[in-house]
Amino acid sequence: MKVDYKKRLRPVIRYLEKHFNDPLNLTEVAALANLSPYHFHRTFKAVQKETLADYIRRLRLESAADDLFKNKQPVMNVALDYGFSSSQSLAKAFNQHFGVSPSAFRDCPNLAAFSELSRSSKIGHALRKIGNAGDDSYPYTGSTNTKQRSEYMETQTFEPATLAFVRVTGPYGEGYDEAAGRLYQWAGPKGLAGCTSIFIYHDNPEITPAEKCRTDICLMVPADTDVMPGIELQDFPGGNYGVMRKTMTDFNQYASAWDDIMADVIESGFENDNRPCFELYHSFDPQTQHADVSFCTAIKV
Repeated sequence: MKVDYKKRLRPVIRYLEKHFNDPLNLTEVAALANLSPYHFHRTFKAVQKETLADYIRRLRLESAADDLFKNKQPVMNVALDYGFSSSQSLAKAFNQHFGVSPSAFRDCPNLAAFSELSRSSKIGHALRKIGNAGDDSYPYTGSTNTKQRSEYMETQTFEPATLAFVRVTGPYGEGYDEAAGRLYQWAGPKGLAGCTSIFIYHDNPEITPAEKCRTDICLMVPADTDVMPGIELQDFPGGNYGVMRKTMTDFNQYASAWDDIMADVIESGFENDNRPCFELYHSFDPQTQHADVSFCTAIKV
């Protein structure tokens, strides 16, 4: 059954429109969309084209701007009302988002001055949207994505397997060389260095602090494989995955690749499954850091 993710997220959008200034309980918000917290952030970003944090921040800034313009309150008061720690904190975010300072915007004496200011900043367009947040045309179904949808995602079924792995705890992408070196130093004499290599990501970095994110550097090995201290074994459950294969030439490309496959999953209407996502390495050149990688996210079929 095809999943309509825009419809599924509608209760979340409606909730956030009313409660964007309140403390967020991620588990409760994700439950409104019948999603796990693990998958919620990725799904939200794929549908809304912005992260949950950016979405909430934008709603706060737009409401703060509306308040400043209509009520002419001191910037400090408005900053505290909308969750900013100081007037300087609001001013920095306001300038980054709208291109003008909150005090300059507040001090517009009338709509004519507002129109003049809006010609040279992003605030005119943004504030014309204020008050329309309940309209499905903005930003929910009306947001546009200029990226052409990839045509290369496919569904694939993986068989269950045994994995020999080294756990890395810390920011994603860091500490992998040492862990992989240990794994392959052990695997080489056993004739296992040519086994399929996958990197399993257990945590969503938008939920879990970077220093606590867990990556397993793995080789698929025979079930009766013996390991030494520092190398562990785990079962790989297999199952259905959405798979997108890409040639990677720079580490900074990996995050956008995950965004691409998630966008395809959403567009295709597949239901996310709670098994961890992983990267499957077909080849890797340690000199150039170029890699042939399949990005794999668990789905229900």
